[in-house]
Amino acid sequence: MTDSKPFSPLERRSVAERVRDDVLARINAGEIPPGARLPAERTLAEQFSVARTSVREAIQSLIAIGAVERRGNRCYVAERLPDVALPVSDHGRKARRTLHEARRVLELTLFELAGFRATTQERRAAVDLARLPLPTTAEAIRTADRRFHATIAAGCGNPLLLELYGRVLDKVCEEPPDDSPGGDHAAGAEAAIRAAHEHQIIADCFVAGDVEGMLAAVERHLGRVEGRLGRITGPGGGRPPLSRASLRVIGL
Repeated sequence: MTDSKPFSPLERRSVAERVRDDVLARINAGEIPPGARLPAERTLAEQFSVARTSVREAIQSLIAIGAVERRGNRCYVAERLPDVALPVSDHGRKARRTLHEARRVLELTLFELAGFRATTQERRAAVDLARLPLPTTAEAIRTADRRFHATIAAGCGNPLLLELYGRVLDKVCEEPPDDSPGGDHAAGAEAAIRAAHEHQIIADCFVAGDVEGMLAAVERHLGRVEGRLGRITGPGGGRPPLSRASLRVIGL
């Protein structure tokens, strides 16, 4: 036994901590957006099948870390930024370019921060999402994609950047389906399968602590998305992406 791998301590979490972590994960993934009202304590207790005291303790923890705020006798997801407005000229082409450029800058920055700061639990959550079976509908695929990216970004430890990123993802999810010439259902299904494979590569690097490998995989992943965008937006939509060196503005 002396030469074998030592056992790892068991993770110990109370019921309140489990409730807190579940609610926080849904907030970070954008399932409960900034400004949204949380369900009442009684409703949460019924949904989690736990005592209201555990729910109350979980909510107090969320308030303490700034994820939730109380307004009167109701609790809301904390909101720090106004909604993101985009230009609507030229049939939305400039807006799409603006949106995806913002996504690239934010995503690479947040993923790099998460690569160094994320907890073991946050890394495992990303791997678990990447290994889920591919959904069968376009809407479910889009929702799963958003949740995967938001889950990794949540490990950045910066709630202000995370909220801004979440608002950008919201706008990305509001975009109409790929209407590029020749686009069809088969092409969309093939793109979804390719994206799922890329998610697995990103998650594997994330859990292994391979930050450079993860960022390289993310750049390839975003490049493919932006390649489709170039066909939609026309001239200027396929401009070369920003170098990651240009993102070194926060002392990483």
